[in-house]
Amino acid sequence: MAYVTVGGGLNTYVPSTNALATGALQVEFTRAVNSFAITRYAQIVACNQMTGYYLRLDSDDNVRVSNENEFIWPLGNDRPVGKMNQHDFVTFTAQRYAFPFYIPNETVKQAAWDIVAQHARSKAQLAMTARSMRTATALTNSTAVAAFTLAGNYQALGSTWKGVWTASSTNVIQASIQDALQRISLATGGAVRSEDICMVISPTVANIISQADEIRNYVKNYPAALPFLQGSDIFSRYGLPPNLFGVSVVVDDSVKVTSRKNNAVAGTRSFVYGNSAIFVSRPGGLVGVEGSTSFSTCQIFAFEDMTVENWDDPKDRRIEGRVIDTSTSELVSPISGFLCANVTG
Repeated sequence: MAYVTVGGGLNTYVPSTNALATGALQVEFTRAVNSFAITRYAQIVACNQMTGYYLRLDSDDNVRVSNENEFIWPLGNDRPVGKMNQHDFVTFTAQRYAFPFYIPNETVKQAAWDIVAQHARSKAQLAMTARSMRTATALTNSTAVAAFTLAGNYQALGSTWKGVWTASSTNVIQASIQDALQRISLATGGAVRSEDICMVISPTVANIISQADEIRNYVKNYPAALPFLQGSDIFSRYGLPPNLFGVSVVVDDSVKVTSRKNNAVAGTRSFVYGNSAIFVSRPGGLVGVEGSTSFSTCQIFAFEDMTVENWDDPKDRRIEGRVIDTSTSELVSPISGFLCANVTG
């Protein structure tokens, strides 16, 4: 398939004797910004400065009771004394990204559709894809592995954990999920509950789970068997229910293409998450409060959150536009998350 670049003007003009047909032309395949799975598992925190700190508390201090008698305060005696909760401040810096587009004035005048809005939506999708990639990196890179390992919430391979999830006929998937929930509960002193946790997986892992005998055996002899087979009702998303063994399931189907444009090599498409399973906590809503402590595993500190701009450039006789995102994705609470880097290995 050959693609053309908007710029000549005529490649956006569609001759037609039927004006309604031209006006109803479907010209784009974009994805709404709020349809990205990242909005379900990462919390956005609006910040007033590009560089700042987030507070990290030692959660052990909230449940540390080595001897309950040390807190007794007999009448007439001096009050019990203790130590302040340990904490530290971790720095973050929001990086500014711009996703530009340029459209000749002649193209805008002759286009059979709202070409400026179409380009803005396309660049918004590109900006959200880049943000999803940064978030995936923050949750799976070597720094994240070290942080999860320190919290006791990391496994490199499913085979050395509870077992591989591929074609599981026993309770491997259930045991893995419940072990992750238990580890998070222990690490946070019970502050994070199962209803606050979601399991983030790629469509590849989602298909592995839904095809495993361990899952199929649960539904094949029950009324849910038909919706499961049809992929309808609660099984409409990759054959999985919205909740599995006490955890919310989030299938991040964001796709990235890593090859450069007009490269002789065909574009390499892949999902932003591979064979990993990541359990993250996001208590509360999508938007967090700057300066507050949170058990949200991953937060996106946004100084400028997806600003869309466009203006006329008379010198070059074109419309210029861009989508600006000034943000950073940070793993702020590794104790409230769990990472298995490869559930199929």
